[in-house]
Amino acid sequence: MILTHDRLDCLKLCMDMLERSDAFEVFDKVVMLLNGVSRHHANYVHQFMKQHPEVSWDTVIGPGTRPDGISFVQNECVRRYPDSIYVKIDNDIFVHRNWARTLLDAYEAHKNDDRLGLISPLIPNNAMGLYTMLNRFYPDLLAEYIRNFGSAPESRCQGAVWNRPEIAIWATKNFIDVEKANQVQQGLAAGGERYIAFTERFSIGCIIYDYKLWQKMGGIPRTDEPGWCAWVEENGHHHVLDASQIVLHYSFFVQQDWLDRSSILDDIRRINLPDTISSKMSPRYFLPRLIRIAIQLPRVIPRKIASLLSSKGTK
Repeated sequence: MILTHDRLDCLKLCMDMLERSDAFEVFDKVVMLLNGVSRHHANYVHQFMKQHPEVSWDTVIGPGTRPDGISFVQNECVRRYPDSIYVKIDNDIFVHRNWARTLLDAYEAHKNDDRLGLISPLIPNNAMGLYTMLNRFYPDLLAEYIRNFGSAPESRCQGAVWNRPEIAIWATKNFIDVEKANQVQQGLAAGGERYIAFTERFSIGCIIYDYKLWQKMGGIPRTDEPGWCAWVEENGHHHVLDASQIVLHYSFFVQQDWLDRSSILDDIRRINLPDTISSKMSPRYFLPRLIRIAIQLPRVIPRKIASLLSSKGTK
């Protein structure tokens, strides 16, 4: 399942990296969860599907709401394809070449665990992922994090990683070349613990689960992530981090405007898909950032003017 709503730029990068990773050939069905997309967005999806006739595609249409629209499209997908293993990624997840097979291997290693919840790879812009990476595998980066941000990382879902886009930039840049990052991480995991169980709520942008879990839950709760994670914890289940692999996540919505003014999304493409952007002078590199900034201007300018007027009024 590939969940998408309004970030066509992210979806294009996501699909390009999925294609490069040969992920599509791993799955029996690839289902696009179109949660209230625009006509332009839908046209891109259908064109991509036509260009890849070797893939078995399907689409689920949602109302565009969140979180209930997100849970609706996922539940509908499961109802169409029962008795399956399900991989769900958001459209701002960017994967390495062996991502799909590695994630399925992680599921195979745990499929007989009656208390299994969700399995996720390590994700730098994700509180649980970054907390685990820094504390278990990267002591030098842990020290740098504390110096830069004034405190130790925490695993709490809506803590500093969620709220501070400067942490998202820092974390992403340290692992931005996903192929090199995964080569290093595979070596580190081989010398330690590959699978790490936990029960806390986490950001579920890239997960694998099975029909058995969905049945026990009675479907994905209307609230999606918080309800899903609460059920797992309250019913004595646990999640698993696969510490042998890393995928990138672009942005939580609370970070989005700030990150959109940066070049990090364009850098992810330039570094991981260099054949699609020849250099920083390429229009495909700098124009997307200018467009993102231009989209923000109608919201930013009135806010700035109001702020200036308010500050003058208090003097």
